[in-house]
Amino acid sequence: MTALPKKKKYTPAEYLALEEKAEYKSEYVNGYIFKMAGGTEAHIQISFNATKLFADKLRGKCRAYQSEMKVWVQAAGTFFYPDVTVVCGERKFHKGRRDIVENPILLVEVLSQSTEEYDKNDKFLTYRNIPSFQEYVLISQNRPAIQQFNRQTNGDWIYKATIGLNSKVYFESVKTEISLEDIYDLVEFETEQ
Repeated sequence: MTALPKKKKYTPAEYLALEEKAEYKSEYVNGYIFKMAGGTEAHIQISFNATKLFADKLRGKCRAYQSEMKVWVQAAGTFFYPDVTVVCGERKFHKGRRDIVENPILLVEVLSQSTEEYDKNDKFLTYRNIPSFQEYVLISQNRPAIQQFNRQTNGDWIYKATIGLNSKVYFESVKTEISLEDIYDLVEFETEQ
């Protein structure tokens, strides 16, 4: 994630106006706009697979959105584009805009080398300010491995890792299980030389 050359701070309204005309997606953090890098084939395939799997398994109960749906974190004044956003029940749209939700229950980020640390740390800490948010899922694009963080009733977060294509992962927030083989369908892992 790289900041735009201008060091000007923008209001949320200015960001949204710029975003509507932009030829690329950008995220809004603390008044600054950050251009998002494009994804690799593996990143795109994993994001697609995860969105489709959640949509199919949660049909009639929850909605799974691809990375075009923005998430507004009010407490941090931040707009993000998660790779997958799951909202159950009534959707709460930011100021009536149907391209920004405020109440996700589950968020997925597919890890890339350039954003892995940011996604695991800063982004997760920001997402935790969303009252409805219950589960954070990090999917590796380099090997079959998924990390989950689940919010407990006392506010603590429990970490769990699932590794290997023959494994299945249970998503507590939406009470559903998905195999890693399905999440990684058609993904070709690069072999180390």
